[in-house]
Amino acid sequence: MKSASPSAPAWGDGSSDAAAVLRALNGMLEAGYGPLALARLGEAVGSDVPYCVLGGTALAEGRGERLTALSVPDAVPHRALQTRLFSISTPELFHRIDQVKLHFHPDTPGVIQALEQGDLPGVSRRMFNVFEEVLPSPRRAVVEEIKQAMLSQGALGACMSGTGPTVFGIFAGETEAEAAWRSLKESYDETFLTHSV
Repeated sequence: MKSASPSAPAWGDGSSDAAAVLRALNGMLEAGYGPLALARLGEAVGSDVPYCVLGGTALAEGRGERLTALSVPDAVPHRALQTRLFSISTPELFHRIDQVKLHFHPDTPGVIQALEQGDLPGVSRRMFNVFEEVLPSPRRAVVEEIKQAMLSQGALGACMSGTGPTVFGIFAGETEAEAAWRSLKESYDETFLTHSV
């Protein structure tokens, strides 16, 4: 599941940079690619590039390049907090995940149903990232510490994004999100307060 807000740095990092370059070149060269064609072109660059070209809320399958747009009711505003922690090798995590039996998985059908019903707490309760299981122990501890800090400040749910290093929390209200942001930014410089648009 992918979702992004344009009011903060995108979680895709290099993928979002690549998507921005593709869009810029498309315009500068008057190449005439539509969004879907540009997203397909982006597949050759990286698995997350198609999503970063199209944006919105989508179910990502395959390597992350097969996207199905999901409808999110207007009645589901939220505030999100993103904290970047450390650099991490995506290939290393994929290698690690291939070597272990995973104990937990996200409830993707449940998340989709909750999204369609406008049930933000239901979405938040069902979030899980399998890559958290295979992080090296010191990094897993840091991710868990940040998640618990967000939850203690009123987050409905908290999770690592993709293969990291970003951890995000979802808040129903601005007051709780801002309190968590003020608390976390004292320890982590790259902490961003965002909202759905």
